[in-house]
Amino acid sequence: MSDEKLFVSFICTSCRQEIEASASMIGQTVECPACGTHLVVKPPEQTPTQAQLDAMKSRTIRIELSDL
Repeated sequence: MSDEKLFVSFICTSCRQEIEASASMIGQTVECPACGTHLVVKPPEQTPTQAQLDAMKSRTIRIELSDL
C-alpha cells in the first residue's frame, strides 16, 4: 500500500459541492466548507477510477482534521 493518505469524496446534500476528507474521518460529522451544512463523512459506495480521481482534484474541497 502507498504511503499516501487515503481520502473519500462525497457530495453535500444541501449545496451539491463535492468534498474530500481523510478516510480516517469516516463516521464523523463535518461542516460543508461551501454552505455550512453539517454532514456525516460516509465510506465510498464504489472505488473511483484513476480518471475519476484526477477529475475530482480540480473541483473538490478537502477537509483537513485541523479544519474541525
